[in-house]
Amino acid sequence: MPRKGYTSVTLPSSLVREARKLLKSPTGERYRSLTELASEAIEEKLEVIRGASIVSTRTVQTEEAKSMIIDYLKNNPGAHYPSDIADSLGLDLDVVFEITQSLLRDHIIETKTTSEKVIEAR
Repeated sequence: MPRKGYTSVTLPSSLVREARKLLKSPTGERYRSLTELASEAIEEKLEVIRGASIVSTRTVQTEEAKSMIIDYLKNNPGAHYPSDIADSLGLDLDVVFEITQSLLRDHIIETKTTSEKVIEAR
């Protein structure tokens, strides 16, 4: 029986196996449990279904943006998509791409090999 305030759902076994495998990988380190991963995934999907939120960007100097990105990656362990970094920090996506490419060249961050490219602080 689920804890108070929680409910249970039935998911395909293959999906649960894949999620548990992910949780054991470096990419999944930011999640404490399968429940946390599933909750976040459902929340993200609900946001998409409800409609994309409007994101405003701000103009900052390149060095300030670079510092913001490095701090974000240090304070949020795990792998991140550049688009998520841009959204979280309110930065222009092109600026984030440019800076992350520079940080990759300088070996300050690294690309994690998954089905898609994500970045992570070293």
